Amino acid sequence: MTDKTGGTFYGWFVVMGCSLVALGTAGTQFSFGVFLQPMTEEFGWSRSTLSLAFGITFMLSGLMRPLAGYLADRYSPKLVVLSGVALLGVMLFIVPSVRTLAQLYAVFAVMSIGLTMGVGPILTKVISAWFYARRGLTLSVYSSAGSFGALILVPTASVFLILFDWRDAYYFLGALALLVILPIGLIFIRNTPQEMGMEPLGDTSDLRRRGGTGDEDSTPIFGRDATFKEALGSNLFYRLTFGYFV
Repeated sequence: MTDKTGGTFYGWFVVMGCSLVALGTAGTQFSFGVFLQPMTEEFGWSRSTLSLAFGITFMLSGLMRPLAGYLADRYSPKLVVLSGVALLGVMLFIVPSVRTLAQLYAVFAVMSIGLTMGVGPILTKVISAWFYARRGLTLSVYSSAGSFGALILVPTASVFLILFDWRDAYYFLGALALLVILPIGLIFIRNTPQEMGMEPLGDTSDLRRRGGTGDEDSTPIFGRDATFKEALGSNLFYRLTFGYFV
């Protein structure tokens, strides 16, 4: 938990920031289902038609993840994530203003970009840069945050629907993204420990020993980031990819 100076290792604050971002964005995404009934009743749209808008969001979010990963490698992961949170928040504020299905589909299509950038592999990349030791623990904490967000935000959005209406519930989610999640990310998330003159928690030598006995170039997947070309040449990449698809 501590760094070499005896203080709390800053990486734990990064984990907290990333987890809270995941909690807010993933929790918002899982809250969409509670809006089906009130929106169909008000606009007269069928459930299947409205569900398609939510389905488009999930589909586009999955398809655009490679692009989000490229942007995180090419630019600042923190910038990409927080841009996604900001875009998500703005779109949530726009949803109550829609009047037609075409407008709703357009808003949710744009929202999917924010969801893609705001969660998933990008924050995993940030946490992994801070931790060589305890990486499994930190990534597990981050991964569980999205489920915890659903546990909190789905009932909360439902309460807003009961006490007010579905528009107020969307305004609440938008305010949460822009006024709480975005500032937390700005304050706590840092791309790498080197930005703060620090080193990751743990020693990479043990990781390299598990990957082989050669130098760093002969074990490209262990102890350092691999390029996309190196990943394509590794059996580990295909095992992990197949596991996620399953």
